[in-house]
Amino acid sequence: MKRKDKETLRNMSDAELRTQVSDLKKQIFQINFKRTTAPVENPLVLRTARRKIAMINTWLRQRELEKSKTAEVKK
Repeated sequence: MKRKDKETLRNMSDAELRTQVSDLKKQIFQINFKRTTAPVENPLVLRTARRKIAMINTWLRQRELEKSKTAEVKK
């Protein structure tokens, strides 16, 4: 994934990232469904989509932990 893509994803809000994850999961499902009947033109699309989902989930978790840390410090 290119650096620009990572930066644009990192700058998205949590809700936008969650919608991005759901869109990628739909894309993976559709590719897997098509793969059962015919070969996929570019199988690397699956890998990049899975990796993008993992990256987004990592960022969401990091943000969640930062929020809980700041809430804990304020107490």
